[in-house]
Amino acid sequence: MLTINKKRLVPIILTTIAIFLALIVYIFLKSYPVTMSSGKEFMSELESGNANNIYIKDNYIYATTPKGEIRVLKYAINLDDLYKNYPINGYTKSSNMLITLAVLILLSILVILIFILRKNQHTKILTPQTQNNKQLDSIVSDIEPQYNSEYKFKDIAGISDVKDDLEEIIEFLKNPMKFEKYNIRMPKGVLLVGPPGVGKTLIAKAISAEANVPFFYNSGASFVHIYAGAGAKRVKELFARAKEIAPSIIFIDEIDAVGKSRDTLDSNEREATLNQLLVEIDGFNTNSGVVVIGATNRVDVLDSALLRPGRFDRRVYIGLPNMQEREQVIKLYLENKNHNIDIKEVAKLTAGFSPATIETLINEAALLALKKNKLMITIEDIYSVKDRVVYGKKRVVVLSPKEREIKADYQASKAVVAKWLGFEIDKVNLLIPININEDMVIISKSLLINRAKVYISGIIYLLKKYKDTFNISKDDKKSFEKILNNVLKDYTISEYDNYNILSSHIKEEVEEILNRLDSVIVSIAKKLNEKEVVTQKEIQEELNAIL
Repeated sequence: MLTINKKRLVPIILTTIAIFLALIVYIFLKSYPVTMSSGKEFMSELESGNANNIYIKDNYIYATTPKGEIRVLKYAINLDDLYKNYPINGYTKSSNMLITLAVLILLSILVILIFILRKNQHTKILTPQTQNNKQLDSIVSDIEPQYNSEYKFKDIAGISDVKDDLEEIIEFLKNPMKFEKYNIRMPKGVLLVGPPGVGKTLIAKAISAEANVPFFYNSGASFVHIYAGAGAKRVKELFARAKEIAPSIIFIDEIDAVGKSRDTLDSNEREATLNQLLVEIDGFNTNSGVVVIGATNRVDVLDSALLRPGRFDRRVYIGLPNMQEREQVIKLYLENKNHNIDIKEVAKLTAGFSPATIETLINEAALLALKKNKLMITIEDIYSVKDRVVYGKKRVVVLSPKEREIKADYQASKAVVAKWLGFEIDKVNLLIPININEDMVIISKSLLINRAKVYISGIIYLLKKYKDTFNISKDDKKSFEKILNNVLKDYTISEYDNYNILSSHIKEEVEEILNRLDSVIVSIAKKLNEKEVVTQKEIQEELNAIL
C-alpha cells in the first residue's frame, strides 16, 4: 500500500504555490496592449463606436476593442475633449505597485521554503533516532488484512486429511462464543509443517475464506529488519490490529525465519523479535477470536518455547500427495484446458511431485502445445517437459518403475515388522521414511532392541530379495548402530556383551520374522506400489490372516 508522509507535503505544496504565482506574474507582465501610433488613430477607433471600457492608467489611455486592448500616450490627446465625449472609468494606481507586491510574495514563499528544507536537513543530522522512528512507522504502516480470498477448500485438491484436522479451527473462527460457552479452550496457534510447494499458504487462505474472517499475511522475513526494534514493533502492531477486528487469522509464512532456536541466533534484533512474538501469543485470550497460523518446512530448527503447549498447540503435517491425491490435483489443473491425457498415467509419472510442481508441469505442457499450434495437450507434451520441470526448475524425487518396486519392498518390510513388534504407525507412505516414536522417558532394553529390528529389517529384506544393498537405507543403518551402542553403554547385557554378537543376534531374529511374514510383506508392497499409501488397519488385517 502506498503511504505519504504528511510532513513531506508542506514543501511540495509551497513549491507548487510559488510556481503558480510566478506563472501569474509572468503572464501579467507579458500581457501588453497594442500601442497606437498617434492620438488621431486612437480617437478614430473611439469614434467608430467599437471601443468601450475606457480608462487611464499611468501615462496611457486604454480602451477595449474587438481587436483587443489598445492604448495611446495621454499626452497625445486633449483630455478635456475626451472627458466630454466618452465615459472614463477614472485614473488607476500604478501597476508597478502590483508587480512589486507579486514579486515580494513570490520571494517570501521561496525564502520560507528554503528555511523549511534546511530545517529538515538539520533535523536529520541532529536527531537520527527521530529518523529511525519514521522508518519504524513506515515498516508497520502496511499492516492491513486481506479479505475474500479466492481460494476455498474445494479449490485445493489432495488434502482431505488436512481439511478434517482444520474443521474445528474454522468453526471456532465462525463462532468463538460457542466454545467459550462450554469452557472449551481452542488452540492459539496452528503450525502447518511440510515440504515446499504442498500448499501451506493456500490452506491458510482457505481457512480464512471458509470462516469468512480477515487474513493477515506475513512472511517470517518481513519481521527481520536492520533497524533496532523494528521487528518487535511490527509484531506488536500486527497482533493489536488483529485483535481490533477479531475474529481474524494471523498467518506467518516461513516462520523459521523469525522463530529459529535462540541457541543458534547471532542477532539481538532477531531474539527481541522472537521474544515479542512469544509475548503476544501469550497475551491474548484463547477465545479472543484470533488464531495464529505458522508455516514451515524446518520444524526441527524452531525454538522449543514456540512449540510448547499454549502457543502452537496443534501441528498439521502436509506431505507430498500420494497417487490418489495427485490424480485430484492433476484433474483440477486440467479442468479448464483442452487435453487428451490419461490422468492416472500422469499421476504415476509424477511420484514425488508437490502440487506446485504438478501445476508447473501442466502449465509447461500447455505452453508447449500452444507453441506447436496444437488444439489440446497430450501425454507426449507431458513427457517432453517433465525433465525440464524436474531438473531445470525444481529438483524433485522421481522414481523409475524398478525404483518404485525397491522402495515399496523396503517400506513394506519395515512397516510390517514394526506392526508385528507392537509399534503404532498411522500409515505407510511410499515416499516418506517410517519413523518410530522415541518420545518415551523410561525405555526398556527389549524396546530398544525391537526398534533396532525395525530399522535393520528393510536392509535385510532387500539383501535377501535383490542380493544387494541400497542408499535408501543409510539413515536406518545409522539409527541401528546408534541403538546398539546405547544398549551396550546403558544396559546390563549379559550374553550380549559385544557389538558384533549383539548385531548378529538381532539380524538372525529379524530374518526369522521376515520369513514368517513374507506373504504379508509382498501384499503390502504391492499396495504401496499401486496407491503409495497403506493404512495401519490394512497391515493389521493382513497380519490377522496368517495368525
